[in-house]
Amino acid sequence: MIDALYISASGLRGEQKQIDVISNNVANMQTPGFKRSRVNFAEVATAAVAAQSNESELTTQSLMRGNGARVISTSTLFSPGEMRQTQGALDLAIDGNGFFELEAADGSTVYTRDGQFRLDDEGFLASIHGQRLAHSVQIPADAKDIRIDAKGEITALLAGDEARSVLGDIELATFAAPDALVSIGNNRYVPNEASGTVSYGRPNEPGFGGLQQGYVELANVEMIDEMSALVLAQRAYQLNARVLQAADQILETINNLRR
Repeated sequence: MIDALYISASGLRGEQKQIDVISNNVANMQTPGFKRSRVNFAEVATAAVAAQSNESELTTQSLMRGNGARVISTSTLFSPGEMRQTQGALDLAIDGNGFFELEAADGSTVYTRDGQFRLDDEGFLASIHGQRLAHSVQIPADAKDIRIDAKGEITALLAGDEARSVLGDIELATFAAPDALVSIGNNRYVPNEASGTVSYGRPNEPGFGGLQQGYVELANVEMIDEMSALVLAQRAYQLNARVLQAADQILETINNLRR
């Protein structure tokens, strides 16, 4: 009976984590570039229990008994989100695979699908959190009518010029296993051993998506899916609580029998 207490407690912890993750998904439904997460569960290591035969003799047969559930990881799902037009000249959406590479304050690189860019005080493309786009080009202060095509080429009209000038190109990054990227907040991810090493390419090259100027990619959160998952998690939490309550009542009854 003591086992039931620990097993139901493990279920309560797991479902609480599930509800927390769903809550974060729903809270970020309007966050551009946000990718929903899911909780991965696993059965706790089973224990071998000797079974008693009909002749009341212990046999070598064993029954495998579960000991509850545990959360082994939380993974990010990089399915595409809906594209929304913003008319912003520096808003970019990736239509397909790939990440924007950003330079963090400590010199490391981080990756994101959030394409809301602005020009910083030196004219470099930077995220709304102030991190520059890696290998970014400097946009002259007198540049007008900035255009970024699907292949990442940046052109603009410079003062005194009648023809458009090519200012540079934008590269994208991909990973063999993007689901293994580690989220560090603000829609940014860092690679690890499981995600594989980064590969670079131009937008619209094989394996890379194209760029859409004036658009942002919305979160890939579906309200109906999240609500369904939330109802299931709530029911599972309630059932685990009832098991815990039932086990406690049985223990109380056993203790009263000894008086």
